[in-house]
Amino acid sequence: MKPIEAKETDKKSILDLSVDDLRALMKQWGEPAYRARQIYEGLYKHGHKSFEAITNLSKDLRQKLNDTFTIRRLRQVDAVTSAKDETRKFLWQLHDGYKIESVIIYEGKRTTFCISSQVGCPLDCKFCATGKMGLLRNLTPGEIIEQVLQMSEIIENRPSNIVYMGMGEPMLNYEAVIASARVLGDMEGFGLAPRRITISTSGVIPGIYRFADEEQPFSLAISLNSVDDEVRKQIMPISKKYPIEKLLHAARYYTEKSGRLITFEYVLLDKFNSTQQDARKLVKLTHSLKSKINVIPCNSDDPLYRPPSKEKTAVFRESVNDRSRRITLRKRKGWEIQAACGQLYAENEKRKKKSKN
Repeated sequence: MKPIEAKETDKKSILDLSVDDLRALMKQWGEPAYRARQIYEGLYKHGHKSFEAITNLSKDLRQKLNDTFTIRRLRQVDAVTSAKDETRKFLWQLHDGYKIESVIIYEGKRTTFCISSQVGCPLDCKFCATGKMGLLRNLTPGEIIEQVLQMSEIIENRPSNIVYMGMGEPMLNYEAVIASARVLGDMEGFGLAPRRITISTSGVIPGIYRFADEEQPFSLAISLNSVDDEVRKQIMPISKKYPIEKLLHAARYYTEKSGRLITFEYVLLDKFNSTQQDARKLVKLTHSLKSKINVIPCNSDDPLYRPPSKEKTAVFRESVNDRSRRITLRKRKGWEIQAACGQLYAENEKRKKKSKN
């Protein structure tokens, strides 16, 4: 899909500005420095959708902000809700015509927002529909943040957790991802505790080292998905560049540097990574790391990458559990509404093509 050509008159999103950027802007406009904090809190702590609603600002400043910036740029194109578990998936159109997805997942008392960091993804994981799109572009910090603001408004509540596990590889859009996470994890901003924000990577090793060296306060997850390099290369081509041994070395560096737990995500794929032998090797490779393992049956609609049977899944879980108490078997959420990455986008594009024919 080609993007819509943006008009020269299109306003920029104020959500792309950090609090320091706002301070610099206020100085440039001859306003007191404290105005930056008022704007920042109005946008994130109070969730105002218009500058007019930030009433502790002068009318002139509100007008100037309104003439220069916009607060909302995402347009909801589609949304589906699971009748089984209330998982909700949204398809948003960006200002240039590209589309991205976000998901709300309910699990007990937890409400998790799964958000995108890129339009498409360059990594081509075979079981992921987003990989078939390729990389179209990176998202800006504001486009990442706005997914959270829009979904919070829709459900009239804030999430208990945010995971960067939607479209894209967060470590390949590192600057924007961290900038957005800082706003979401700032008590004076959106206000979610940083440890409740998880940055997930398919294994971009330089990003893991940078994340550790910068002592980022957010949680880190690695999509491992196989303990055999040859298998992982088949399903996750990134393993050709970053093999498992080097990936686990980077994970160890992170846990030792931060003193924090790391999460290994493991998507179960029938005929690829779901045998008892795979389970035992998974424990052996990760047992000495300060880590936990999230196992989830695959949510792909590709016949080549199906989840194993319930029986096979149970055997895998028990094979890990016999040797480790750090495993969580996640339920497939929203599988009947195509809640996995890229599926709603792909279905929307198919419907659009059919309507043209």
